[in-house]
Amino acid sequence: MYGRLFWPVLAPSILFGVAGGATVPVSILAAMQLGASAALASLIVAIMGGIALITTVPAGQLIDRVGDRRAMALATAVVAAFTGVTVGALVWGGTGALALFMAATFLRAPAMNVWSLARQAFVAERVPTHEIGRAMTALGGTMRIGALVGPLLGGLLLLIAPLWSVYVLSVVCSVLALAVLYSPRLGGRLEEGYDASGRSTAVPGQLAPDGQRATRRPPLEVRWKAVLLAGVAISTLMVARVAQAVVIQLWGVHIGLTSSQISLAIACGAAVEIVLMVPGGYLKDRLGRAPILVVCLVVYGSGFLLLPLAHTWWAVLGAVTVMAVGNGLGAGVNMTIGADLSPKVGRGRFLGIWAIFSNVGVLGGPGMVAAILVVSTSQVAVLAVGGLALAGAAWMSFWAKEIGLPTGRRASAPAARQQERGRRS
Repeated sequence: MYGRLFWPVLAPSILFGVAGGATVPVSILAAMQLGASAALASLIVAIMGGIALITTVPAGQLIDRVGDRRAMALATAVVAAFTGVTVGALVWGGTGALALFMAATFLRAPAMNVWSLARQAFVAERVPTHEIGRAMTALGGTMRIGALVGPLLGGLLLLIAPLWSVYVLSVVCSVLALAVLYSPRLGGRLEEGYDASGRSTAVPGQLAPDGQRATRRPPLEVRWKAVLLAGVAISTLMVARVAQAVVIQLWGVHIGLTSSQISLAIACGAAVEIVLMVPGGYLKDRLGRAPILVVCLVVYGSGFLLLPLAHTWWAVLGAVTVMAVGNGLGAGVNMTIGADLSPKVGRGRFLGIWAIFSNVGVLGGPGMVAAILVVSTSQVAVLAVGGLALAGAAWMSFWAKEIGLPTGRRASAPAARQQERGRRS
């Protein structure tokens, strides 16, 4: 399965992740270099999150219209083009360069949304149910690889080159991703589709047509109650994920840790998450999605609750490690559940709607921490995030049967055999 996925989606996803990961640590610095204040530079990042939220549904509609592979290629090309504009603005640096930088940054956000949803739709369309957990976890792993390798390469580049060189690196990685996507030898190896029971829907001797849903847009056949119930739990997970780095930094400063100590603790946590991605994907397929999401939220939330008890670097590292274990086991669970609940027709449109839950969490995490800090302490903010994660676990446990996600390979195998016997009779 990993071999089938590597060239069509995992390899370009890693390249695209490196392209984005390289620019994230310098986006504030780039804006300030062009004359933005610290507040304006932060606002630019916040506006990107808002744009991502309001463009999720249109992004899904575009994918449904043009097809997932074409949408990935189109999004990659657009991101490369606007990143090139960013390079021009930084090199120029004159009057109007900041406005040009902001425009290019904002216009990249919808394209990155399209890319994220299109690759999820691509995998969901072509991987059988009993492999979805591992496939989506691998897809989530490409983001973590990009977030690790991108800043590392960018940091090394800044030792010998100016700031705009990081954006040049991003353009190069995007162009390489585009080359892989357009390569008929590398990008065209996974065209087979599967239905919900894991049976192939491909016609022998034919490729699955890309963009075949462009001529007709039937209503989505989706269990919307299950989507809403699962989406609430996913939102609590995303709030915790986005707030994690913020609260670790806040607590580290509160107890007097240095910036290097805080960064090292976060890096160690990221390493633990990467190690746990593969077993986490296996467990999603073997035990089911809902139990793993519940375990993820319980362990993750417990790490937040332990953090206020930590008053040394080693204690903070222990709390961060607990968080990483929970988050690592849950890597890709958002995309996996989205694929489970998505319809066979109109998958792109649905995933655009499903992404609203995660984007609400992305905006809500920092907002929740900021609001609590206005009226209380960093300790209360950390405890609130942990409590929300545990509440999400309780919510998912209560509604798991109503949501009806796949329960794992062992449980689903007898049902699949029974269905097969029924079809034969």
